[in-house]
Amino acid sequence: MIRASGRMTALLMVFAALTTKGILDAQRSSDDPFQRGLVLKGVREYCRRLERAALDFVCLEEVSEKIDASREKQEADVRVDPRVISGVGGAGRMASSRPISSNPAAADDKGHRYLFDYQFVRRAGDVKENRVLLEKDGKKAKPKEKPPQMAVFSCSEVLLLPVKLVDERVSEYYDYRLLREDALEGVEVWVLEVSPRLSIKGYLGGRLWIDQRDSSVLRVEWDPTTFGRYEAIRQNAARYKEAPEVTSYTDFGLAKNGVRFPSLDYTEEAYVDGAGKRFVRSQTQVTYKDYKFFTVETETSFKK
Repeated sequence: MIRASGRMTALLMVFAALTTKGILDAQRSSDDPFQRGLVLKGVREYCRRLERAALDFVCLEEVSEKIDASREKQEADVRVDPRVISGVGGAGRMASSRPISSNPAAADDKGHRYLFDYQFVRRAGDVKENRVLLEKDGKKAKPKEKPPQMAVFSCSEVLLLPVKLVDERVSEYYDYRLLREDALEGVEVWVLEVSPRLSIKGYLGGRLWIDQRDSSVLRVEWDPTTFGRYEAIRQNAARYKEAPEVTSYTDFGLAKNGVRFPSLDYTEEAYVDGAGKRFVRSQTQVTYKDYKFFTVETETSFKK
C-alpha cells in the first residue's frame, strides 16, 4: 500500500509538472495583446531608425538561379521586369512586392550565376540602387553590359522591407499576431506574423524574427501567396496536378551602427504530388558580402 501510494504521488508530480509546462508553453506562444503591443512598439522604433538613417554602401551581390524547365511547354514569353516595386493607395512607396517572372519559352534554360557590384544610397528619404554586372556564369562581363533580369524571383530595396511590413503608415492594411518566443542561431527572438488584410497587389506578408535585445529584424520568412504574380505558381500547380510548396526568407546577418543589413535572400519553388514526391522547379539565392560602408548615420538614438 505504501508503494502504491508512492507511485501515485510520483505520477501526480509528473502530471503536475507536465501541466505546468503546458500552461507555460501556451502562455509563451499565445498572442498576448499587451506583449504584442510592446513588440510592435520596439520593432517600429527600430524601423524608424532604419528609415531615417543616411545610408551609403557598396557590396558584392551574388545571384544563383537554378531552373528545371523540363515540364515547360513551348509557349509565348510572358516575362515581366522582376525589379519593379508596386505602390498602392496613399502608402505609395511603402508597398512592395516580389514579382515572379515566368518564361515557358526558355525550356532549355538551366539557370545562371551573376556577380554584381551593388550600390545602395539613401539620403533625405530618396533611395537609389545601382547594379553593375561583373560576371555571368563565371565569365567577366563586357564593359557597360546591361544587368540581366532574374528569370523567376527578385526583389528590390531588400534592406528596407521590414519598414514596409510594420510601419505605422501601412498598419491599417495589416493584421499582426505575436506567435511565440523562439531562438535563432542562439539569439532569443519574438516571432511576429504580419498578414495583409486584403489581397492587395504589392502588400507582402510573412513572419518577422525580432531580436529581443534591441528589436532589430534578424529574418523575414515570406508568405509566398502575397508575392506579385503568384498566380503563375497556381497555374503551374494546376498544370502539374500537384500542390505548390514555396519557401522564401531573407536574413539580415550583418549589423553596423545598430542597423542590420541583408546577408542572404533565398526562394525555392517546389511542387508536391499525392505521394509526397517533390519537384523543385526553381531556386533563387542572393548572397550579399564584402560590404564597404561610406555612411551609416542615424538621426536619433535607439531606445529599447
